Amino acid sequence: MKGNRITYHSEKSTLRGYLGALKGVQMPWIFLLLIFAASLASTYAGLNISFFTGDMVDALGNVPIARLLKYALSYGAMGLSAAGIVVFSSLASERINLGLRTKLWRKIMHTRQSCYDRDGGESLVSRVTADCDFASKLLTTIATTLSLCVSLGIYVKRMYKLNVTIANAMMILIPISVLVGWGYARLRFLIAQKSQTMLARTTTYLVERTRSITLIKTSNAQAEEIRNGQEHFREQYYMQIKTGLMDVLYSCMQTAFRILGIFVPFALGASLVSQGVISVGIVIVFYTLAGTVGTTATNFINNAGTIRQANGALTRVISTLEQPDEDQVEGRMMDEPDQDITFREVSFSYDEKKPVLTGVNCVIPKNKVTAIVGANGSGKSTIFKLLDRLYEPREGVLMFGDTDASQYDLHAWRKTFCLVAQGSPLMEGTVRENICYGCQRTVSQEELVKVAKQARVYNFVSALPEGFDTRVAPGGTNFSGGQRQCIAIARAIMNNPDYLLLDEATSNLDAHSERMVMEALEELMRGRTTVIIAHSLTAIRSADHVIVLRDGKVENSGAPAEVLQAADSYLKKVMNRRTADIQSEVQA
Repeated sequence: MKGNRITYHSEKSTLRGYLGALKGVQMPWIFLLLIFAASLASTYAGLNISFFTGDMVDALGNVPIARLLKYALSYGAMGLSAAGIVVFSSLASERINLGLRTKLWRKIMHTRQSCYDRDGGESLVSRVTADCDFASKLLTTIATTLSLCVSLGIYVKRMYKLNVTIANAMMILIPISVLVGWGYARLRFLIAQKSQTMLARTTTYLVERTRSITLIKTSNAQAEEIRNGQEHFREQYYMQIKTGLMDVLYSCMQTAFRILGIFVPFALGASLVSQGVISVGIVIVFYTLAGTVGTTATNFINNAGTIRQANGALTRVISTLEQPDEDQVEGRMMDEPDQDITFREVSFSYDEKKPVLTGVNCVIPKNKVTAIVGANGSGKSTIFKLLDRLYEPREGVLMFGDTDASQYDLHAWRKTFCLVAQGSPLMEGTVRENICYGCQRTVSQEELVKVAKQARVYNFVSALPEGFDTRVAPGGTNFSGGQRQCIAIARAIMNNPDYLLLDEATSNLDAHSERMVMEALEELMRGRTTVIIAHSLTAIRSADHVIVLRDGKVENSGAPAEVLQAADSYLKKVMNRRTADIQSEVQA
């Protein structure tokens, strides 16, 4: 934003980038050829109509039946060709759109986590839903434009056969159309670029705000958000007005070409007819051809604008497709016994400026519960992201036993780990689908019930009219926070991970929900290596191993009792402060 206005910048893509974006997309060549053929058929039909009109004038009404029939068939062919161009262009665009959307969605699924941090999921949505619509039209518009060029050549050739003088005068339409077309295409590109950027930002804003509607209401921020939304809508209004003005400009250009198409042939034709050089019929032929050439020229201008408009949308699609993938190269499988996980001189930053972790050295022992403790911003959640390999260390190495973690197949690694975080998301669908999400095998009803009971899900789900087939509302809003956490725990149990990552899994729950979730977590933790981001004394005391982080570095690590003995331990200070708080509460 600049002041209260949203700012934009223009982007362009190259032919190489476009071909790269279409690589792997099945091309509808048959439809593209049909577009070209229908355009040529329309051209020849138009020529027949033009010459019939001139012949009819010269024949003074004495027109053979065969010529009338040819005239009628030509009009029919022109109508069918026009309809065919629309249909084939639509089919070709949608076929390309389908392939491009599928390729883009696949890319988004494999893009590195850092790309989501930079671009945002809501912005990526507009790439799939809006930008692909424009980008898919590029190839069909190019095919139509090529056919227009061929048609224009045919018209020019026939005009020169009729009369060189009038044909030379008519040729002025071509450079005018090129010059006007370039300017029109440039304006349309800039407006379309701003419009698409505005639409992407508005989509991002609306999705984010509707997702946070509870925060908005509880913060009494409705008036502020109404103003912000109005600013986005005002920008959309301006873009729509500008787009409408472009349509008016295009209509004016069509009218101008029609006027030239009338003036030139009749002005010169009248003089040539009086001199006996040509007949009145030829003047009429030139008049009808001039209208056709004018229409072709304005269509060429419109297509040039469409190409530039699609080019802008395609640039954003290409930029997404060029984002680096996660390392999907097949590596070692996780088919070996559990191992200690070791951080060796690991450093990491999100923006390459402010370090989040610096020279971290610590061990997460196998088959034990490890608690990670530290103030906000100390790097606890980043440790989890590195463990789940959403990111790779900038420096140092993450070891699984004696092997670099990057040597293992990424899918196999993530199958071995499971993250249960505060407010674990539920997907729109049924409870059954949520519990089995990511489980790439058939799950029987008996197994589903067993897991649901272990995760303390069975009682509240079985009380619902549709049981496990109950629909989950977007965000799981038809379940309480504790119920959502238990469903997420059931999902983790169903996927049977060897390593469990608990990120504030019981935070912000009432006493009953916390007790229910803790019971489910105890079932989940049994027999698994568990890492907990700990804030409570209970979690710290129940851990076998503690890692204390301060400002992105390991301050202490070891058994809880050993860490507490350190004179300047952050953990000791936290526990002493918490003990004092409890004593104050008891005295009160």
